[in-house]
Amino acid sequence: MLQINFQDTTGKQGTISYKSADDFIANQQLEVPDLEDYYKVLSVTLDNQPIQLNDATVYGLYNYLENAKK
Repeated sequence: MLQINFQDTTGKQGTISYKSADDFIANQQLEVPDLEDYYKVLSVTLDNQPIQLNDATVYGLYNYLENAKK
């Protein structure tokens, strides 16, 4: 399971979960994804393991997970 704690541009914080990293990647490729690319990622875990991001945005998380598949 992928769990993302994020903050939008108004400062509102939220949490969203996906069954897998692939589900998150697929959702981000939709015309209207759940999360905007520029939202700040406060913390993220994949299968209960924290992920450290160099780019702490939804875009950065997407790139991290996409590159991890290769």
